[in-house]
Amino acid sequence: MSRTPTRAFHGERSNAAISWLAIVVVVLIGGRALRDGFAHEVLFAATVVAVAVVPVVALGTTRAALPWEVTAVAIAPLLAAVVAPDLWSRQLVLYAGAATIALALTLELHGLTEIRLERWLAIAFVTMLSAAIGATWSVLTWTVDLVAGSELLASNTEAMWLLIVATVTGLLAGVCFDRYYRRFPGEELVSAPVDGIEEDVFASKADIDGHPPLEERLPVSGRSQRGLVQALRLGIAAILGYGLVTFDPGVAFNAAAMLAVTFVPTLLRRRYDIPFDAGLTLWIATVVFMHAIGSFYIYDRSFWWHNLTHPLSATLVGAVGYAAVRTLDEHRDEVHMPPALIPGTIVVFVLAFGVFWEIGEFGFDVVAAYTGLEMPLAQHGLDDTMTDIVFNTIGAIVVARWGLPYLTDVTDAVTDRLDGRWIFGR
Repeated sequence: MSRTPTRAFHGERSNAAISWLAIVVVVLIGGRALRDGFAHEVLFAATVVAVAVVPVVALGTTRAALPWEVTAVAIAPLLAAVVAPDLWSRQLVLYAGAATIALALTLELHGLTEIRLERWLAIAFVTMLSAAIGATWSVLTWTVDLVAGSELLASNTEAMWLLIVATVTGLLAGVCFDRYYRRFPGEELVSAPVDGIEEDVFASKADIDGHPPLEERLPVSGRSQRGLVQALRLGIAAILGYGLVTFDPGVAFNAAAMLAVTFVPTLLRRRYDIPFDAGLTLWIATVVFMHAIGSFYIYDRSFWWHNLTHPLSATLVGAVGYAAVRTLDEHRDEVHMPPALIPGTIVVFVLAFGVFWEIGEFGFDVVAAYTGLEMPLAQHGLDDTMTDIVFNTIGAIVVARWGLPYLTDVTDAVTDRLDGRWIFGR
C-alpha cells in the first residue's frame, strides 16, 4: 500500500527519523539565532517546532510526524536564510517560508481532524493561514524593536512588503496543497464528502446552545436599543450632509457607506426573516458610527479612538466569517469544519482579513504617491499598521471566545434560507 499523508503520522520509522532529524537542525539554528539576536530566525524556528509537535501531542507517539518531504520544504527557508547576504534578504526568505509552515499545518489538520475543504477553500485557507503567520511574526518583531530599541522592522514599507510576500506565497502554497493531496489515491481533498452537522447538534458540540439573545443581555430595553440605533443613524446622516455641503468626498463617501451598513440588518430581517434582534443591530450601528465619526474628525486628532474602533470592527469581520463557515458546512457536502476548530478559524480569518486590508491601504498610498490623488484609505506609519493588527486580533479573540452564542440564531436562519439554493457551484 502506498504511503498517504494520514498514514505517515502513524507510520514508518524512517519517515519519523528523517523528520525529527530535520527538526533537530531547526533547533540548532534557532539556538544560534537566539544567541546572535536574530529575531526572525528565532520566530521561524519556534513556529516550525510548534507545528512539528502537534501530531506527537495528538497521537501520543514520537513516530507521529509529517511526511519527510513536507518537513524538508517547511525548513528550507530557514536553511536559505542562514546563507542570505543581509537582513532584508533573510526577512524576505523567512516570510516567504510562512507559506510552507501554513501548508504543513493544514496537512496536519487534514490528517488529524475531521476537517474537509473543497479545493478553492483549501487554497484560501492556506493563504489566510500564511498571512496570519506573517502578521504574528511582524507584530512580535515590532514588539522586540520597541523593547530593545532595535530596528528589525525599519519602516512600514518594509513591513508591508513582508506581509505581501507571506500572502502571495501562501496562495502558491495553497495550490501546492491541492496538488499534493491528489498524489494519494483515496486521500484526495474532496473524495470523502461529509454532511454538515445539524444545527442543534452543532450548537451542543460547540457549547453555544441555551444562551439568550444579545438584546436580553444588554442593560436597556429593546425599545431603547432601537431608539439608540435611530439616533446613531441620524448622527451618520449629519456627517454625510456635512461632507456634501463642504464638498468633501472622503467624508461623504465614508459616511454614506457607514449609513448603508446600519440598514443591512433591517433589510435582512424584513426581506429574508433573518432574526437580527435589537442588540445585534445596535452593535453593528455602534461600530459603524464610531468609524464614521472617527473618519470625520477624531482619527487625525487621537490615536486611542483608532485603537478602540479596530477591535470592534474585527468582531463584525469575525461574525461574517462565522456565518460563512457555518453556511458552507451545512450546504456543501465537501466542506466540514469541526466545532472545536471554529474559534481558531475565526481568529485566522480576521487576522488575514486585517492583512488584506492593510495591503489595500498600502496600495492606495502607492497610487496616491504616483498620481497625487486623495485616497479614501491611507496608512500612517509602522506603529499604526502594527497596532491595527494587534487590536484586530483582540476583537477576533473576543468574538471567537464569547460572541458565537449571540450569532447562532442568525447563522442558523441564513443556512435555512439557503437550503436547496446554489452555493458555490452546488
